[in-house]
Amino acid sequence: MVGSPGVITPPNEDYSIIGKPAADIAKTLTSAWHPRVKPLFDNMDEKEAAFWKITCSSPEGVPEWKNEPRVTVIGDAAHAMTPAGGNGANTALRDSALLGKLLAEAGGFKEGVTEAYEKEMRVYASDMVQKSFAFIQGQFGVKIDDSTSTIL
Repeated sequence: MVGSPGVITPPNEDYSIIGKPAADIAKTLTSAWHPRVKPLFDNMDEKEAAFWKITCSSPEGVPEWKNEPRVTVIGDAAHAMTPAGGNGANTALRDSALLGKLLAEAGGFKEGVTEAYEKEMRVYASDMVQKSFAFIQGQFGVKIDDSTSTIL
């Protein structure tokens, strides 16, 4: 279940609710839904329910940062995306494949490997971040930009 910023607010602004309390929120929100859809929530595995506030990278794409030769980031640490389109995990896998390839080609750590990775990653990951914003707007009508104070 996904909602526009501010549509669903948890008790006490607690965005880390898990288990039955999170399931109860979903069941309350869907109590008047169509009988064909309601069973998805009524029969959920309550211990697996979670209420999270999802944060995203800027719609502008992956920012630049000062390269630290022996440290870099992949996946959500570099480019968190909206859940629309399902591109976050695929992009994280692409990150690990690229970094692994560059390390293998260099025969292990060498100066410039993480910098080359970050430069190439920013291009495709920025494209996917922008697509995830387009997907969430197209699929759910959610408009998120730099002025949005709460992101999904």
